[in-house]
Amino acid sequence: MRHLSNFIRVFGVSFALLAAPTVFADEAVSAAEADALIKDDIANAQVLIEMCPSIIGKNANFDQNIKKIVDSYLSNYSNKSTTLDSLQKDSEFQNLLTDARQAAKEVGQAEQKSVCEDVLNYEE
Repeated sequence: MRHLSNFIRVFGVSFALLAAPTVFADEAVSAAEADALIKDDIANAQVLIEMCPSIIGKNANFDQNIKKIVDSYLSNYSNKSTTLDSLQKDSEFQNLLTDARQAAKEVGQAEQKSVCEDVLNYEE
């Protein structure tokens, strides 16, 4: 699904959409399609949770901001009881997470650091 720098592009677009809250009001997007997009966004966020501490160091602001981002994604998910922990058991999410991890490995460290800093400096 992703190519060389799509991790950054996809997360950047998702991050931009989060900064300007979007609701899946377009009836052309089914709940299943919206949920799949949200799972992909959350998988990308989880990769950031895993990789950013080694790039920018452990940082409480980063932790707080990425939690806000994930919570915002989850608030748009059709099943309101879904959590990041519960997604860990979802096979589709695991496939998306594997893809996101691979895509992150294909991105240069400068781009990785830039995305980590974007999360660190995120303001609602």
